[in-house]
Amino acid sequence: MRPSRLYEHLRQHNWFAVAIDFVIVVLGVYVAVWAGSHQAAREQERRTAKVVTALRQDLRDSIAVVEKFNQALDSALKAFNVARERGEMPPPVFLRVSGSDTPPRSPCVGMLQGEIAALIDPALLWEICFYYDERDGVGQKFVRYSVFTENEILPRLKGDARAFYTEDRARLAPAFEAHVDRLQEWRRDVATLNQWARCLDDRLREPSQAGPSCRPAVGGTIDVGRQTSGPR
Repeated sequence: MRPSRLYEHLRQHNWFAVAIDFVIVVLGVYVAVWAGSHQAAREQERRTAKVVTALRQDLRDSIAVVEKFNQALDSALKAFNVARERGEMPPPVFLRVSGSDTPPRSPCVGMLQGEIAALIDPALLWEICFYYDERDGVGQKFVRYSVFTENEILPRLKGDARAFYTEDRARLAPAFEAHVDRLQEWRRDVATLNQWARCLDDRLREPSQAGPSCRPAVGGTIDVGRQTSGPR
């Protein structure tokens, strides 16, 4: 509506026409604001959908990588046991990965600082961040495991395999046996993470909806050491 038309109606004291013009102006402003808000909401939903898609892909990639590692380790452990049954002394089973020893960093800081946090169920968002923190922690444990592998196992692969065993050759030396135990612990940890990731992937189908907790029982094993009492 042209402003001159409203001024003309005011000069003529045509209050009905003025009221009509005022309603038209208010409705026009309301429609413009609503359209802008609706467009912003649609854009935010599109951004959220992209972030959720990326999160779900990262969870699936993590699951696939762990399953690939487990297949290789199953084969290696089976071959080790068969060789031991034949009386051989194979080197201990270990895992090395190309590239970084740790998974990608947690995206939670960016999510919490962005508007997307308001569009994801708070409990689900907390569990996503908890998952990534736990995954980072398991990754740090693998880094410590890798240090021993590189410093103690790899150099000995160039020499006599008896260096990995006790003097009677009945078993792996304690340090290397413990290293294999750490590998098995890592496998249990990542198996828990995979279970967690599958549940989160399913929950992210409807990220704004409340649902059952995906969080497994983590940190359930506590080793405080054992004291043995001998003769005094």
